[in-house]
Amino acid sequence: MSGQVVDISLLERNYRIMCPEGQEGALRDAARQLDERLLETRAATKLTNIEQIAVMTALNLCHEWMAEKAAQNEKITALEDKVNLLQATIKKAIGGPKHDSLPNS
Repeated sequence: MSGQVVDISLLERNYRIMCPEGQEGALRDAARQLDERLLETRAATKLTNIEQIAVMTALNLCHEWMAEKAAQNEKITALEDKVNLLQATIKKAIGGPKHDSLPNS
């Protein structure tokens, strides 16, 4: 794997992470955001075990991700319904083929 080692800090612990070339900034940004969330979890729960803090933070992030995914799916469904309605309205307006009355053979 080609890449570069990037130093990050999570809960005052340093880690050296192998990172794909050109993604170093994104990794540092992700690490900063994760560290903020870990610190928030530690403060809110009063947990001291790093593994417990990490698991609780991961569960919270996963829950948020699943909720966002569900909201996005609802938006996509609503947009698809609107597109279908618009297509039907356009077909009706331009006098598209009528499926109800087919000529007899």
